[in-house]
Order: sequence, then structure tokens, then C-alpha cells
Amino acid sequence: MHSDLLTPLFSTAEMCAVLSDDSRLRAMLAFEAALARAEAATAIVPADAATSITAACENFEPDIAALAEATRRSGNPAIPFVKALTTHCPEPGKGWVHWGATSQDAIDTAASLVGRDAVAVLDAQIKALGAGLARQAEAHRATVMPGRTLLQPALPVTFGFKLAGWLDMLTRCRASLQSAADQALVLQFGGAVGTLAAIGDEGGEVRAALGRELDLPVPDIAWHTLRDRVARLGSELAILTGALAKMAGDVALLMQAEVGEAAEPAGPGRGGSSTMPQKRNPVAAAAVRANATKAAGLAASLIAAMPQEHERGAGGWHAEWTILPELFELASGALAHMHETVSGIDVRDDRMRENLDIGNGTLMSEALMMALAPEMGRLEAHHIVEAAAKQAIAEDIPLRAICLETHQIVDALGADGIDEALDPSRYLGIAEMTVDKVVSRWSAQED
Repeated sequence: MHSDLLTPLFSTAEMCAVLSDDSRLRAMLAFEAALARAEAATAIVPADAATSITAACENFEPDIAALAEATRRSGNPAIPFVKALTTHCPEPGKGWVHWGATSQDAIDTAASLVGRDAVAVLDAQIKALGAGLARQAEAHRATVMPGRTLLQPALPVTFGFKLAGWLDMLTRCRASLQSAADQALVLQFGGAVGTLAAIGDEGGEVRAALGRELDLPVPDIAWHTLRDRVARLGSELAILTGALAKMAGDVALLMQAEVGEAAEPAGPGRGGSSTMPQKRNPVAAAAVRANATKAAGLAASLIAAMPQEHERGAGGWHAEWTILPELFELASGALAHMHETVSGIDVRDDRMRENLDIGNGTLMSEALMMALAPEMGRLEAHHIVEAAAKQAIAEDIPLRAICLETHQIVDALGADGIDEALDPSRYLGIAEMTVDKVVSRWSAQED
């Protein structure tokens, strides 16, 4: 539901324009004009009638308020739309408008045309976000920070490695969304029950010509109540939005004052509190997570709408009309927020380094254990390091100092070996190589 007050927070002006009532009606006009031309090309409709219909579609200005009122009575917008277009169309086209088609043909095909534009908007946004993530991942390839499991400090990673994880997920989402769009955004043309009986034996030829006119793929059979296409596309939109919410959630957690390792871009009036002057709240992260929460329910609604009755659904199809556009809007809004966040993210590498010492350096306990294990066996090393870590925490003493006082550790590693084992930058595994691989994969699909 559009709101002048709230929609700018959760979507984008570009996507709202693509999905507007005007765009929807223009797409329906494109369907009617293309249908007339396709039927003229197959000698179903007189050529002069097709010319007349095409001209009428080009200069018709629908009265949206009147169509809305008539839609409430008729049950779908195509019925009053076709009546209004027929009234507007001069002879010889008047009697040939919408020939052999049904309301759902016009509505579903228009949705495919609008959806094609909407997917193009999203893909441009995904590319922009992906480019930003790739740049930041490379810039912070070696920026060491605590990795966290179950919200607790675990082992060192790099900020670039975290960003590469986001980019890898975005790469998959882009490919999956495009695949779903390729399947979903197709021609709908079957007439009353999908058989094109009103056109006769030439139905298949007209359908192919109509697909060429609109540059839409032509399915083998009408899909009036076969709604897996729509459900799959909607699900991918929700998955994309959920992926963005994972990124947003990480940013919100890193922004916590107790963590303070990264933050959304600052700006006048951004993230303030109406009562607490010191607050700097996450703005984009909250909006993205809200969008994902809503998108998950909307995708479920599309799946719930799939069991549509016989050859025309009674309610399930109608539910899709507002659900799918809203999923596009939510995904677009989430992408815009995350692009802004990633492009201007405030990375505090000094705080990341400080937080590596939380627990008096015990974050490096596994590294120390693995350094000792070849000398005394893993189990014995685990017992010794566990005791040292507990002492460091209980007595608030750096783990390094405990190690230098523990003869088994000193005998096995020496002071230099202890320092090497406790150095977070030396215990990153394949983190930096992974960044390179993920960024390279993203870049390869852009070439």
C-alpha cells in the first residue's frame, strides 16, 4: 500500500514509478495493440482495424478514477479497461478490440511487461551494490577483526572476508532472480479457458506473433491457474531481501556502542533520537530488516495462492496483483539502503583491533592450542590452554603473560613462538584468498 509518508523509507521512487497504475495501464494498452497487429498478420483481424486499434492505444488516456470504481464492480480492471478502450477506438477497429482474448491475458501479460522493467531496475541496483561490496572487500582484505559465533568472539577474520560473504550471497541471488524472471515474465494468451477456441486453428500462430510483437517468451500452454512462475519469482525477491537483511543485521550489530567496529554513514538528522541526544541509531539496517520481515510473509502468500481452481482462480490470482509489486518495491528499497550503507560505511579498524583483545587475548586460544599440539598432542594442548585462558579471564591478566609463566608452553614454543601463536594476523587461514576468489567471480560475471 503506497504511503506518501512511509513509502520513501521502504522503497524507491524509480521502482514505484515502474509499478504505478499508469505503467500497468500502458502495459495493457501495449498488449491490446500488439494483439491487434498479431491478428492482422495472421489475417484474423483486418489490417485497417489493427491500424485503428494501435492508434487508439497510443492516444488513449485512461480515467484511472473511473476505472477504479468500475473495477470494484466488475472484479478486475481489464473489463472496464477494454470497454473504455473500445469506446475510444474509432471504426474500423472498434469491433475488433481484445479479439479472442480474456481479461487474464491482458492483466498477466501486462504484469510480465511491467515485471521486466522492474527486474531491470533491481539488476542495476544489484550491480551497483555488488561493485561497492567488491571495492570494500578488496580495501579491507587484510583488516583484521573478531569473527563471532553465537554472538560471541570466536576467531579472527578480516572485514574484507565478511564483506566477501555478503558479495558471494548477492552473486547467487542475482543469478537466481534472473532465472526466476526468465521463467515468470512470459506471454499469457489463452482466451477464455486457455484453448484459444475463439481464434481457432490459427491460435498458435497468433500467440507466436503476439510474443514477437511484445518481445516476450511464448509458453507452450496458457498458465492462467498454473502459478508456479509467479510464486517462484516472488520467492526469489523475498530471498534477495532476506539476504540484504543479513547484511543489514551485521551492520546494526557492529554499530552497537559496545562493539563500535563499523557504522552506517553519518549525516545531518540521520539516526538521532527524539529524546536522547547521544544516540546514533541504525536507519538503513532497520528499514532493510523490516522489508525482509514483510517480504517473507508476502512470498508465503503467493505460495498459498497457488492452488487456483480449474481454469480460472477465484481469489488466488487476484491476491497476486498487489503482492508481487510490493515484493519488488521492498527489494528495491532494501537494495538502495544497502548500497548507500556499503558505499559510505564507517570502518573503525582501530576498534576492531582493540576488540581482538577482549578476554585478555583468549580469542587466540585455538591458535595457541594448535601451535602446541604437534609437541604434546591436541588433547593435552587443549587442557593446558584451557587452564591458561580461564586464569587470564579470572585474574584479568593477558593470556600472553600467563603463557610466559607456564613452563609447558614456554618449553614447547619459546617467547617468539608464543607471540606468533597469539598474533591474529597470522591465524586467518584462507580468508584473504577467499576475498580474491569471491571478488574475481563477481567481476567475471560483469565482463
